[in-house]
Amino acid sequence: MAAGLYYVALLGVLAIPDIAGALASADGKASGAKYKQWLRENVPEHAGDAELIYGLRCSLLHQGRAHPHGSTFPLAFCVPPVGGGGLHNLSTVANGRQVGWSILPLFVEEVTRGAQSWLAQYGSSNTVARNMVKFAHLRPEGLPPHVAGMPVFA
Repeated sequence: MAAGLYYVALLGVLAIPDIAGALASADGKASGAKYKQWLRENVPEHAGDAELIYGLRCSLLHQGRAHPHGSTFPLAFCVPPVGGGGLHNLSTVANGRQVGWSILPLFVEEVTRGAQSWLAQYGSSNTVARNMVKFAHLRPEGLPPHVAGMPVFA
């Protein structure tokens, strides 16, 4: 995020519970229920917001909107000014509307820490190992017989 790629950071971190939930799943597929369960179990700072965060993931990744479930900004992220500051893990109410606030770099750190802990605990399980084979990654050798000798991401 030092490069100011806040939107990319938020999109990436919102995908982590989907990916981890799918990796831990017997069928290797993501779902809303798996997303929310993973978030509740691995990111305790935001366990109570699992439904809203999942809604944000859906609206932001699919429509580019920050309106979970058609609402009006129930979650917002502060981009901290130089020197720090911002609202984190609290809510404000104005004109009858409540907004939950997080500082984006802290939110990214909390979800990332949850993913690292989860991976350390479950990364070597048979289910995760079986699903990891299908995980997209850089293939330096290419994708023979289609492309050989040129790195591809597939």
